[in-house]
This record gives sequence, C-alpha cells and structure tokens, in this order.
Amino acid sequence: METLPLPLHDILSVTKLNESVRDVLETRFAMVRVRGEISDLHEPASGHIYFALIDPQSRIRAVIWRGNRRRITIAPQSGQKVIVTGRIAVYPPRGEYQLIVEGMQVDGQGDARARLLALHAKLTQEGLFAPERKRPLPPFPKIIGVVTSATGAALQDIIRVLDDRGLGYHLIVAAARVQGEFAAKEIVDALQNLSRDGRSQVIICGRGGGSADDLAVFNDEAVVRAIAASPIPIISAVGHEVDLTLTDLAADLRAPTPSAAAQMVMPEKKHLEQRLHMVTQGLHQGFAQYLLRQNDRLTRIASRLLHPRQQIENYRFRCDELQERLLATSRSSVQRLRPVVVNLHNRLALWPQTRALPTSQTQLNQNQKRLSQEVHNLFQQKTIALNALVARLHGVSPLEVLNRGYAIVYDGQGQIQTTMQSISPGDPISIRLSDGTLDATVTQTRE
Repeated sequence: METLPLPLHDILSVTKLNESVRDVLETRFAMVRVRGEISDLHEPASGHIYFALIDPQSRIRAVIWRGNRRRITIAPQSGQKVIVTGRIAVYPPRGEYQLIVEGMQVDGQGDARARLLALHAKLTQEGLFAPERKRPLPPFPKIIGVVTSATGAALQDIIRVLDDRGLGYHLIVAAARVQGEFAAKEIVDALQNLSRDGRSQVIICGRGGGSADDLAVFNDEAVVRAIAASPIPIISAVGHEVDLTLTDLAADLRAPTPSAAAQMVMPEKKHLEQRLHMVTQGLHQGFAQYLLRQNDRLTRIASRLLHPRQQIENYRFRCDELQERLLATSRSSVQRLRPVVVNLHNRLALWPQTRALPTSQTQLNQNQKRLSQEVHNLFQQKTIALNALVARLHGVSPLEVLNRGYAIVYDGQGQIQTTMQSISPGDPISIRLSDGTLDATVTQTRE
C-alpha cells in the first residue's frame, strides 16, 4: 500500500492528523496476526481484559472486549506466549492506538479462529452470504425436510412444535450425525438427497446446543457450500444464541433453535384464524364502501335523467310552439300579400275600360292563383312538419305502449304503481288499457 505525502503548505489540526492516521492504520491493518508475550494483564469490573503484547524490542497495548471473551478458548495469563488475531484501532482524542483482539491461541498450536475468519472472508468474497441470494419461505408448506440427528432432541422438538400448530404436515427426515469426524460428509449427503428427492418445500438443518467444538461441523466449508447450493429454501437451526455459524450466514433464514425454526416454518392455527378474520372484516368494509360510492354515483346520474312524463311535456310544449309559429307565419304571409292585392285592385278600378283590361284581369287572376298556391304549399309544409312532431310525441307516449298489450295500474288515489310493495289484498285499483280503464279490487299478491 502506498500513500502520497501531504504538501507542506497543508496545515493539519491535531484532530485531523490523528483521524488521518486512524484511517490509514485501520484500513491497512484491518485484520492482523501478532506473536508476542502477555504483560501487564488486568481485568476491571467492566469485564474487558487489558494487557500489553511485548517482544524483546517493542510493546503494543491490546484489549479483549467483553463481547469477544467467549470467542477466546484459552485463559490469558501474564508471561504467556500467544498468537493473537485482531485489528488495529486508533483513539484520536489521545493519539493512541491499540490491538483489538478477537482470537488467541498459545504460540505453536493451530488457530481455528483464524482459519474460520479466513474461510468467512473467502466465502464472503464469492458471494455465498449475499442478502440477494436469500429466498422467502413458502407460506404453508405441507412437506418439510429435516437434516439432523435421528436420535437427538432437536428432531423431537421440531415434531412437537409442528404437532402443536395443528395444520397438518409430512416430515422427511434425512438423518445425519451433527458432530464428529464424519458429520460434515453425512450432512452434505443428506442435503443432496433431499434436493434430489424434490418433494420437500423447505428444509430445516441444525442441531441442539453444544460447545464450540460440537458446533464446528456447521463451520465446515463443504457443509456451507451444500447449503448455499440447495435448490430448496433452508433454515439454519443450530441451537446457540450467541455466536453465528457460517451455515447461519449461507442459509435463507437463521433460527436460534430447532424449535424456533419449526415455528417459522408453520404458523399457528389461531394466528391464521385471526388474520383471516381481519382480512374478512377488511373485505366487508371495503365492499360496503364500494356500494356506498356506487349508490352515490347512481343517485347523481339519476338526478340528471328526465322522467318520461317530463320528456312528453317538453315535446308537447315544443309542438304547441311550432303550431303557433306556423299560424303566425301563415298570417304574416297573408298580411304581407294583402296590400299587393289591394293595390292591384285599386289600380284596376282606376284603369279605363280598354282593351288592356282583359289582359290585366288575366294577370290578376294568375297572381291570385299563384298567391293561393303559395299559401297552400306553405301550409302543407308546416302541416307535414307538425305531423312529424306529433308522431314523435306519440312514439314516446306511455299510452302508445298500451297498444302492444301492456297496462298501467293506478292505486285508489290515482297514483301510478310500478311495484306491489304498496298494494295489499282488498285495495281498489284502476287498470288503464289501450281503449279504456278497468276498475278492480286486489284479491291476492304474488312475488
């Protein structure tokens, strides 16, 4: 890693310098392994462990946080030679740095923690733990695969929880040892067998609680890869509440115990009934609101519609108006032509009785005939238009429907009845037919 020197004209504050040093050190030494001897060891009431790691020439301050103490498999002692795994952290307010220890082993022994961290980094880089790879569980699986020990308590816990759910299920158990030398191979074979079988809709893979050595198989690379490669969604159910295993990270879902995994797979019947009740109520409320909206819409549309009686009255008014306009036009034409006739008559009376009189008389007669013909033609045109309007009026008249076999029913007060809701046996009624009216009394009503 190379860093470029800052220009001398850049003047840094002490805080800025310490923060820059922190960024460089924490990035460059994100994870290191250091060999040394423990010195100045002390454990305050906070639960953290503070000490110095020294060699013949140098020393560095180190700390094991209380949350990391459970990961340390040995008890640190002053004068003990160890190999620690950790990261460099800088505290800017004092310009000090120290080693945050996450793993420790006696110098000369294998470091399982370091190998685990290296495997975690390798699989993370390959994307086996990526969140986008996680798949949702089926909502109500009927066939559930289980990979665990056939004689362990984990299988019985799963069966007990599933029986309590009360929804019915079928269990396919692929038995495998969950600790020991051959456990990893058996777990991988069990997962592959369930995948080839193809009936399982979800798989629970895990065991009950145990020590770190007991749970080591669930950090095995082959097991982690088999879980990541499964075409069926998997729940990792290793019975430990504190640490995560690599199978927890590779699985689609992590459960703290096998019992919790069974609860995730199969919801309780009463919870489903409550959810169904809430959904049903929501549907009822939504449908009621929909009906109210449609009823309001129907009311608004109905308010814009004209009753047939009102339409007939409008056409009747229009017909009367056209008839009056026709008569007015006829009178206007007669009055307009009357002065012409009178003028011609007066001129005729003043003319001398000459031979031109018969000619004028003939022309007058022709003009009178033309006048009569024009008045007659105009009257015919207006009469045809009036008849067309009358025909349209009869076409929308409810009385015209009576000629096709229908009737109109009136109650005793003369109101038209369209339903039988307001009519009871014994009530007087009138029935309007095309050629007359019948008076009757209701004897029986039928829906």
